[in-house]
Amino acid sequence: MDASRVLVNRGILVNLIYHPVYVLGPGERVGLWTQGCSIKCKGCMSKHTWAFDKKKEMNIKTLRDKLKSYNCNRLTISGGEPFDQPEAFFELLKAIRNIFTDILVYTGYRMEIIQEKFKEHLKFIDVLVDGEFIDGLESDLIYKGSQNQRIFVLNNNLLNIYKDWMSKKKEKILQIVEKENGIYIIGIPYQEDIRRLMHEI
Repeated sequence: MDASRVLVNRGILVNLIYHPVYVLGPGERVGLWTQGCSIKCKGCMSKHTWAFDKKKEMNIKTLRDKLKSYNCNRLTISGGEPFDQPEAFFELLKAIRNIFTDILVYTGYRMEIIQEKFKEHLKFIDVLVDGEFIDGLESDLIYKGSQNQRIFVLNNNLLNIYKDWMSKKKEKILQIVEKENGIYIIGIPYQEDIRRLMHEI
């Protein structure tokens, strides 16, 4: 079977694509949020990404070309839950691997589960932050929403960059993005701050 035909025909559910992102990983990045999540963490600030909404489906080749168009070599993928679309997510990772030198993925699954069920995906991922968001388990660190979450730098070439970044404390900086279908908050705030912000909204 023609591999390019498979790529053209497969779709993945996408909630948001945005560039530039400065608050989800070191440096200037492209941000991609998938649509659909079965974990549904209590206190999640992204409940709008939970539903597996077929209207959000995007062709992988089209998505690849869109991501490439930003001419940025760092990508952060969050959700939703990317691994809840494992086949499509795997195809996407393969399609974009030669575009990005730094692919950071946020997942609510533990690394042990990823290694057991989605080991092949890890070959195309540079850095992974794992673990459910736990409301009430606050963290001061810039990269995680709750203390239980862990970061794994899988690409040794990025160790120094991420060593500095992941040791930083939250700076209370978020990006607010207005789209035709709503306002998006990008970043990882303190839990008390997001509760206050959501109440005001």
